[in-house]
Amino acid sequence: MIMMETSEVENKVYSKFQWFLFVIVIPILFTITLALVLITIAGINVVDYAKEIGQKTPIISNYLSNETAKEATVESPDQKIGSLEENIREKETQIAQLEKDLQSKQDEIERLQIELNQLAEDLAFKEEAQLDKTKTLQEITKMYETMSAKNAAVIIPKLDNEQAVNILSSLKTDQVALILEKMNPEDAAKYTQLLAE
Repeated sequence: MIMMETSEVENKVYSKFQWFLFVIVIPILFTITLALVLITIAGINVVDYAKEIGQKTPIISNYLSNETAKEATVESPDQKIGSLEENIREKETQIAQLEKDLQSKQDEIERLQIELNQLAEDLAFKEEAQLDKTKTLQEITKMYETMSAKNAAVIIPKLDNEQAVNILSSLKTDQVALILEKMNPEDAAKYTQLLAE
């Protein structure tokens, strides 16, 4: 008997739950769904309207403000395009600056190349002048080699010291000795000292 009573109680509880589900909950859900469909067909945005009402409701408004904050952080396509265009402008500015730097470096290279060419020309000119000077010194040396020591001893003291030393150092040692022998002792000592330096 106790078993039978428990079974009847369970059936009554279950029956009341079924009655509540079938009579109240399901018809309310069906009515709400049908109303949402009809309102949407009528052209009213139910979701936005529900958000407006929810923002006015104290507890629900906290939840909805968090949702709108999350939506605000997500970029719209227009915002993405704007940020990409800004990024492109920044890159174009950087490219323009780099092109300007490159042009200034190329100008600097050209200036240095011109300077290098000028220095090379100057060096070639000086080498040519030195070669001419050496050639002239060789010709003068040949002339003094053919000259008598007595005549050379008279001419050399009248030259400036650098020219005289260059000529004497180009001659053979025997020829220099003969020329110094024919000079007065002061000049001979002076040129001997200059040759020794």
